[in-house]
Amino acid sequence: MRELAMRLKSKPALWVGVVIGTVLVGLTAFLVAGTGQAGGTANSASSSHSTRTPAPTHSASATASPHATSSASKSPSKSRTILSAFHGVLTWNDEFNSTAGLNGWHFLTGNVGGQAPLDELQYYDQSNASVSNGNLVLTATQGGGGHQCKYGPCRYTSVRMISSFSQAYGLFEARIKLAGGQGIWPAFWMQGDNYDQVGLPAAGEIDIAEVNGRPPVNVLSGFGHAPGVVTKYYDSLPQPLDAGYHIYGVEWTRTGITWFVDGKAYGYLAAYRGWPFNHPFNIILSLAVGGTWPGPPDATTHFPVSMYVNWIHVYRRA
Repeated sequence: MRELAMRLKSKPALWVGVVIGTVLVGLTAFLVAGTGQAGGTANSASSSHSTRTPAPTHSASATASPHATSSASKSPSKSRTILSAFHGVLTWNDEFNSTAGLNGWHFLTGNVGGQAPLDELQYYDQSNASVSNGNLVLTATQGGGGHQCKYGPCRYTSVRMISSFSQAYGLFEARIKLAGGQGIWPAFWMQGDNYDQVGLPAAGEIDIAEVNGRPPVNVLSGFGHAPGVVTKYYDSLPQPLDAGYHIYGVEWTRTGITWFVDGKAYGYLAAYRGWPFNHPFNIILSLAVGGTWPGPPDATTHFPVSMYVNWIHVYRRA
């Protein structure tokens, strides 16, 4: 120790240099960390969504039913995502904590979508929608309840619901566990609120997330429907889409629409002259059965099958 002290005493300049260097390194690390946080905030507001927080974990696992979830364990999943918090103000939401929330929705009835070219097989019935343990549950069942469809006695019942709320532009996102199985067609989408006057595709349609039940079952689809233009976007997830919850959404501005899942952007449609995405849209949740896109159910399809919606959030830029 004495020898070491003598060496340090004999080289004061070197010792001072070491101390100053250590301080500079620490200060540099602090500044870099601060810069990284600022960059994350800025990127959160960009269309890349690269810094969005992944989907919150849910106590219902890939194999467990969400009906086994307690309200206390689900509360963290109700919080905003980082992108939502920085993009503006919450303008509309449904947390599905009680059936009273369903008053803000309009339910379709009948063999909607049964005509060509869709040829869907279900009969839509409001009773196929329920609220349980903080989830909206859309269920498709086998058996048509004595109803008549375009093809004869209905073979399946399910549900389609449209929000009374509409908005042009903003961030639209929902935390959903999609239904799976051959012939099962779950969708989270939007439609122009002038649909009754002009129909589709003139009103415009934004399919935020939908699956046709056919392999590969881990492929997510997003579409934009407009007169003469159909844009298609796909993304592959590590597991089947019905294995767990994901946050699906679009960021819609005057200059374009970005599709994302769990914070990852996978599709972008740039605005063009005459596009129909320039007026308020309603939100739609549906669980169709059969049709030309997914094909009919078969022996591998297990009824009843359900789609679970944990929450829907809509934001407008400040």
